[in-house]
Amino acid sequence: MPHYRTYIVPLYVSGLLVIGLSQSACSDYVNGLIESFSKQADTTQQVVPLTLAVASRIAWMPWFLAAEENVFKEHAQKYKVDVQFISGEYQEIIDKFVKGEVHAIAITNIGAIGQLVKQGVESDVVLIMNYSNGNESILLPAKADTNVLKLRGKNFALVGNSESHYLLDRYLVRNQILFDDVLVQDSSEAEVSNMFLDKSIYGVVTSHPNSDKLIHDHRAKVLFDSRAIPKEILDLIIVDRKTLADHPTFAQALLSGWFSIMERLQGNRRGGTLDAMARLAGVSREDYDNLMSSISLNDTPTKALSAIRDRQLTKMMRHIRYFMERHILTGDEPFSGWVSYPGRTPGLLHFNGQPLQEFVAPLK
Repeated sequence: MPHYRTYIVPLYVSGLLVIGLSQSACSDYVNGLIESFSKQADTTQQVVPLTLAVASRIAWMPWFLAAEENVFKEHAQKYKVDVQFISGEYQEIIDKFVKGEVHAIAITNIGAIGQLVKQGVESDVVLIMNYSNGNESILLPAKADTNVLKLRGKNFALVGNSESHYLLDRYLVRNQILFDDVLVQDSSEAEVSNMFLDKSIYGVVTSHPNSDKLIHDHRAKVLFDSRAIPKEILDLIIVDRKTLADHPTFAQALLSGWFSIMERLQGNRRGGTLDAMARLAGVSREDYDNLMSSISLNDTPTKALSAIRDRQLTKMMRHIRYFMERHILTGDEPFSGWVSYPGRTPGLLHFNGQPLQEFVAPLK
């Protein structure tokens, strides 16, 4: 018994000491955990800067207006993405995307296949902004002969490997004329108007506002325009695939910016919004209205979702394929890996309907 008491008392006292120390240590430990978790939460909620690059084309002015009015900033916290808007020349922007210097770009479907696919860039279409409905035209002088048989051997000025090039190709195919039967003078868009006055040029292929000026000032007549090939020439927003996989809310942030401006075009702010975009484009309101009448906007989320899921898209893109193959614009890249559509295994260029689906019906 004496030995028992001798051991129990020290044990009891030491127990009290341990308990006292534990309470103090536990408090520090819990506080440390809370601080650690708070830091982790802050890290996971950081806003990530990602870039959208858009060339200064009239149809793409909604992005410039969204940037000017800080629309992207309004959605930054919600999507944890800070969309950093940059502009530049069309080719310059494409080159930056190919090099991985920007994360998303505005580009046509012709450009996407002719340049991104050609260079093996994996990317996703998250939005079809619009399709051309008369924006591109083949123009001839007022007194020119429009008989298709007279076109052989004639010289046309246009931007090579572009939507204009494609439009001329479609016209010739429809009229069973070999592309080699006409001559092409590769030019820049800025030079096309002057080329129209060159007597060595039979016609030009261009878009608004050039076409409006040529029709108004020089009585040019329209031989063929993109209304005859609806939904073939598309304007797209494309995101680098790895970026989209790492930051899926990036697409949501982009879509929010687009539809914020589109909503204004459908309400009582339409007039002021068009005035603002005409100012940003450096054209008159009349010129801007003419452009708007020559494109079909996907101005609501449901319309945009329907466009990217359209089963006719495969058929339309097949014409692009033939154009690319005829002019050897994609090298040896097999067509099977070029383009894919919603629900399919992604090809180099994938029409991805998931971001729009989630935008229309957000997951809870």
